[in-house]
Amino acid sequence: MSSPSPSFEDVVPLYEDVTLVDVFYPKSLDLPFDQQLRHKPRPILLRYHGGGLAGGSSLYPPFFSPWYLELAKENLAIIVFPNYRPLLESSVMDILEDAEDHWQWTHRDMPLFLEQETAGALQADLSRIMSVGESAGGYLSLQMGLNHASKICAVNAVYPVVDFKTPRFCNGQQKPVFNMSPFPRNYLERHMEEVKRQEALTLGTLFPDNTMAPYPLKKLDQGARFPRGGVVVLHGKDDTVASIEKSYMLGKKLSEVDPELDFKLVVRDGEHGFDHSAKLRDKWLWDAIQGILKAWLE
Repeated sequence: MSSPSPSFEDVVPLYEDVTLVDVFYPKSLDLPFDQQLRHKPRPILLRYHGGGLAGGSSLYPPFFSPWYLELAKENLAIIVFPNYRPLLESSVMDILEDAEDHWQWTHRDMPLFLEQETAGALQADLSRIMSVGESAGGYLSLQMGLNHASKICAVNAVYPVVDFKTPRFCNGQQKPVFNMSPFPRNYLERHMEEVKRQEALTLGTLFPDNTMAPYPLKKLDQGARFPRGGVVVLHGKDDTVASIEKSYMLGKKLSEVDPELDFKLVVRDGEHGFDHSAKLRDKWLWDAIQGILKAWLE
């Protein structure tokens, strides 16, 4: 898949012959005046894509927050874009397994991959990783922060789906989304019968009850903690896709179980995807991320 920005090189390793990881680095690192910087290990943005865990891909433009590219370009950072198997073709446990496999690839194989792709000129600083993502990707960013709190510096999640076990997902979407009426429930059922040849399911019922692995709030109750560098959640107050109430619930939970964590919930006017027109240096955004940037870069 081609890069969404002409400012970045996109190198794509084939991973287990099935899923792909896109790796971006700023083209400015190829310029002669940046050779000294180029040989210094670069920080990493680990970015997960949205799509309800059931669609999209790592570079799908409608699910991409452009300010992440600005952030990487300004800090000469490497962006790692994992893909994962979609729901309906797999389970949420498969998706979480894919995320862990990608994490292992980043640490085990990416250094050699970058050495081969750049003739040894580009190195990744595995001690400076920040996980980021939008919507379902925000959910995965939160999950990876909880799973690797000692290895990830900080976490950003944009309008994340904090909990898929809600009536909105378990009982079928009954409210308009992006000012469009939901599909009739029997439409989803017919589609699922064709795809899975079994009883129709909605997203929430694809999350098992016999494990806490898919549930960030339950993991917090059981003692899991986020990276000490902090967590920033951005959410539109008019979001009809990912309930902002669950982001408030995450903040409340953290105030109870981890009050020392630097957690920020930034609420703005707008729908799901409200930040697509945002610029990195917009005051509200720039101010919100200063803490996690410091934790990531210093």
